[in-house]
Amino acid sequence: MFRIFKAYTYTSDTHELLGPCDAYTDETHEILPFHTEKKPLDKSQGFAVVFNEQNQEWEYQEDHRGLVLFDTKNRQSVTLEKLGKVPEYLTSSTPKSEFDVWDGEKWVKDIEAEELAKRHQLEMIKQQKLFAATDAIAPLQDAVDLEMATEDEKKRLIAWKKYRVFVSRTNVSTAPDVDWPKKPA
Repeated sequence: MFRIFKAYTYTSDTHELLGPCDAYTDETHEILPFHTEKKPLDKSQGFAVVFNEQNQEWEYQEDHRGLVLFDTKNRQSVTLEKLGKVPEYLTSSTPKSEFDVWDGEKWVKDIEAEELAKRHQLEMIKQQKLFAATDAIAPLQDAVDLEMATEDEKKRLIAWKKYRVFVSRTNVSTAPDVDWPKKPA
């Protein structure tokens, strides 16, 4: 004898309520997998209605999927993809800079790390200026060494060498107030 009844389906992975359906069975067959006759809980904002197969009960699980939060360890944004509570290491507070660190309650700027990064950046600029000066000096020095240099090339060689010395003496620890020497024309 067939029995027709109202059932409720749920997903096979998260066991979330999909909705009602008409079901049927007979005395030799059980209800289909991922179906139950138990009436689900009413929907609730911020929660998913999930069937607990072990207890054979519907229950609420926090649902923050799609929410963008920030990892307090590395400042990276994370989009939640699973049901459940928000992990404690995530926050909805947005870091303001790449130098922010989490103090347990809020983002605070690590001034020391910011200063170090500025000095490092200025040191890289200094190295680029030294490399550019060396590139300009090399052919001029070759012309002088081979006694092929014009008077203009000799003057430019001296100007570039002075520039390179001044750049090498530039103190980048005074960031951001670095007084760079003027590049030769």
